[in-house]
Amino acid sequence: MEMEYVTTTCPYCGTGCGLNLIVSDGKAVGVAPYHRSPVGSGKLCTRGLHAAKALSEWRIEKPAVKGEPVTWDEAVAEAKKLTAYSGDEIAVAISSRLTNEAMFLAACYAREVLGAANIGVVGGGCGASTTTITDLAKADTILMIGDVMKRLPVTGNKLYRVQANGGRLLYLGPESYTAVQADTAVITDEYTKIPDEFSRELAAAANPVVMYLAGDTAAAAITAALPAKTAVLYETNNGRGAAALGLDRFALGEKTKALLIITETPEREEDIYADLMPNLEKLEMIVAVGSNATYLSDAATVVLPAAAVNEYPGTVTSWEGRVQKVRAAAAAPEEAKCPCEIISLLSGGKYAWEDKAAVFADLAAAVPAYAGIVYEEIEKPEGVFLREA
Repeated sequence: MEMEYVTTTCPYCGTGCGLNLIVSDGKAVGVAPYHRSPVGSGKLCTRGLHAAKALSEWRIEKPAVKGEPVTWDEAVAEAKKLTAYSGDEIAVAISSRLTNEAMFLAACYAREVLGAANIGVVGGGCGASTTTITDLAKADTILMIGDVMKRLPVTGNKLYRVQANGGRLLYLGPESYTAVQADTAVITDEYTKIPDEFSRELAAAANPVVMYLAGDTAAAAITAALPAKTAVLYETNNGRGAAALGLDRFALGEKTKALLIITETPEREEDIYADLMPNLEKLEMIVAVGSNATYLSDAATVVLPAAAVNEYPGTVTSWEGRVQKVRAAAAAPEEAKCPCEIISLLSGGKYAWEDKAAVFADLAAAVPAYAGIVYEEIEKPEGVFLREA
């Protein structure tokens, strides 16, 4: 039995911890620290320690139409019926757990081939951080809004350094794990302004930071004018990448009749598609691209089996704007295909997909935040930061 260590990026939250997957006979069987990563320096949270088990045992192994197994050619032919719908009638939901390359090709397909008016991301958010995980420890005052330490544990762990260096942790939000760790907490389920005492402390601080979750629009609104750097935390591994691509949060429209949804939910992770379930019955057609069997695949007209993260190569972007490599470590089920290949098939070969460096180059040419980033540079343990970060 030959063991191999494959350095990659954790598939869970937006912190972007580096880790080594231990691979045997094409299967990820364990996790080892990756000490060269400046993000976690070999430390991982509970989810990261289980990254080898991220791939569910309920894998989708064959394409299907209306619940019956079919060939790939038959499934793709059926899925191409999406083009019969007008732009207002079709919606495309893209997982914020896909690689940058897969999200980019999916967005191109949605706009250029389907002409979809409703294109969004599931599990994303908005906002760009103006600080990095390394610089958090240098802050003298940090205002945390919401349960940030529990949602992104390794990022939260960095905040103890602030306290150890004599800095202050302030908390605003509902009762939570983060509230308990703060030096001063204001407990409230709703917030429409920053407490006066916190405003004074931030104004007096030499290096203040405000930290909140990317989906918290109330936090973004009340902190926009504060004289502080921001750490906008994405809860999915590529939520920041989705935001950089200009993908807003997905919601089904009233006129939607057909849905293409590209999913990815690692085992041991919260289901980010639950809100869609009550609205699926009104649709005429659902094409689900995914690695794991869920209620979405049960409800879909067409199901296309996809390789999961760490079964195909690409890049992801952490909350701080750090672009890092995801490497193909484990083998996907025999009939599962890389999401990029599936988009190419649906487009009739319009998009080349095999050369991920070429796909990234197209992305960098089209998206200002990635302009000038060279794919090979991302090989470095520290990755490469977005130009706007």
